Amino acid sequence: MFLLCSRESRMEETLSLGSVPQGPDSEAAAYRADTGATQAFLEGYVRQRFLRELDDEETVIRSLPFYATGTGATFAAIAVAAPQLRQAAPGYAAPIASALALDVALVVVSIGCLLAALVRRGVLDVAPEAELLRSAGQVAQETREQFAEATPQELEGIILARVRGSLVAQMIVATARNRQANRERKTWRNRAFVALVGALLLTIGGLVATFAAGGLR
Repeated sequence: MFLLCSRESRMEETLSLGSVPQGPDSEAAAYRADTGATQAFLEGYVRQRFLRELDDEETVIRSLPFYATGTGATFAAIAVAAPQLRQAAPGYAAPIASALALDVALVVVSIGCLLAALVRRGVLDVAPEAELLRSAGQVAQETREQFAEATPQELEGIILARVRGSLVAQMIVATARNRQANRERKTWRNRAFVALVGALLLTIGGLVATFAAGGLR
């Protein structure tokens, strides 16, 4: 009934929740029961999980300063150490140069993994407010036609339960997809982190070895 849309591409997908139930009074009683305390608790839980996945989508962006700082420090250290290798003993210069080359490779791998995480950004969200209002009006019209003999209070309860149920169903679908996407993003981000930490450790080792070999005097 309502729509889901991707924040990244703004592509919209229709979420089919099935046909409108046809039973009269028994269906109305069931919908009224859905507005109870248990249903409200479950709706709050679904909403919390939905918002958590939306927030987790930003974790890659929040970690960018660390990667930028680590990458810059690594390249700065290599720029300082590499020219000094000419002063190192020949037996040390080649291994240290190989270590620095591996260092650069790890940084490149880290950047590649981070880009892979960034490419996978974008979440599935509920429809814009205008579309929600339009769909709510459609639900209200269909409910009034189906339960023509119901009182205004009964109609309001049924409409509210249907709108809430439809919106919660959207959040469930969106949460499941966003959770899977966030897992993929975190996997690539973790790979980038491991590669960058390895590069930093190798950089420190390269600087120490260069100093011990006669460079950086």
